[in-house]
Amino acid sequence: MSSSDRPLLADLQAELKSMAADMREMIQLRWELARLELESDIFHIKRLAIIWVAAAVMAITALPLLVTYLAEKLDDWHGIARAQWLLIFGLSLIGLSLISAYGAWRWFRRRFIGLQETLEEFREDLQWLKERMKDEG
Repeated sequence: MSSSDRPLLADLQAELKSMAADMREMIQLRWELARLELESDIFHIKRLAIIWVAAAVMAITALPLLVTYLAEKLDDWHGIARAQWLLIFGLSLIGLSLISAYGAWRWFRRRFIGLQETLEEFREDLQWLKERMKDEG
């Protein structure tokens, strides 16, 4: 086939097809890399969370022992008996936990978004579809 019989932009079309194939392959490889990295990260995050939960359980389990030990050591200090020290420590811990829980609840309520942006986008899309259907109908 002579060069005059070939379409005018045949070389350009072939080049564009090759570039498109290369782009698809590049995007596919990037996507695969991202997927593999995310899977690895999720595995490591789960492992970290499990270890942190185990550590928290151990710390919470040790707390009553430490409080009992401290009450035993403070027995009869300033005329306060061991049982009274235990009551003081117990009420203090309950008070701190309630204050912490209330503070966390307030912080959560101030910052919780609850898909507000997504729902707003859906409402806008629905409104757009209604207007589009009204215009076509």
